[in-house]
Amino acid sequence: DSDLAVHKIQGDKLGFYSQLGYYGARPAYRQQGGEFFIFYYEQKQHWIDSRYFYGTSLFSKLVNEMDGYCLDEHNNWSFYNGSDLMYSEVLTANCSKIEDVCCKELRISSSNSDVIIDNESYYNNQSKDSLGDYKAIGVINGRFVYQKGNLDSFLEYGGKHWTVSSGVGQNSGHINHHGGSVCPVHIEKEWQISYTNADGDWEWKDDPFLKITCVKEITDTTPKQEHQDTGLVGQLYIQTEHAGQAGSYSAAPVVF
Repeated sequence: DSDLAVHKIQGDKLGFYSQLGYYGARPAYRQQGGEFFIFYYEQKQHWIDSRYFYGTSLFSKLVNEMDGYCLDEHNNWSFYNGSDLMYSEVLTANCSKIEDVCCKELRISSSNSDVIIDNESYYNNQSKDSLGDYKAIGVINGRFVYQKGNLDSFLEYGGKHWTVSSGVGQNSGHINHHGGSVCPVHIEKEWQISYTNADGDWEWKDDPFLKITCVKEITDTTPKQEHQDTGLVGQLYIQTEHAGQAGSYSAAPVVF
């Protein structure tokens, strides 16, 4: 899927952003709990991302080819695919609040959790303990980070992966998805769980029945835009829209 491909390549630059002043006579934004910026680049008359600061086009990976005052006026996005900038119909920018787009409470479950194959459980204890109900406790890398009760079990996005691990900031765990979405409940396939192979080494294996659902449904997911004389306010997110199912894979949620 094209939207999932964007997430796998440039997903760390997507997510929710908040306005942080102005640059190029237009609102400028920083990723919530992350390290990326979005701003208007006057020299090229388009909007770009930067890992470093406003005004630098070095290593820019996202481009919105339009010169409007507001980033979400028109979606004409391209992303760097490893060799060239490639136009994307699924990359979009909207003004929304993260709590109006992504669930604050969710459940991770799988019908494979009790399956026994050749006298061995499909799930090891660590992966099985990673299932359950989680609540949002903050925002990191432009996305909610979730915790299971008061336990050392966290669902977090980082390094282009959604991972359930025993500590925030870890790059390994027992449930994993490469790419994903801005909201984990929008991911419908390609989840993996950890297991130990015959040599005792940790590896990933697919669980096509793992799913993440909202515990409490969002009552209003309509993107909200508010404008004042001082410019755009609220949150902006860049997301991708899954063909035939809007918002199914938020590949370009630039939420400011």
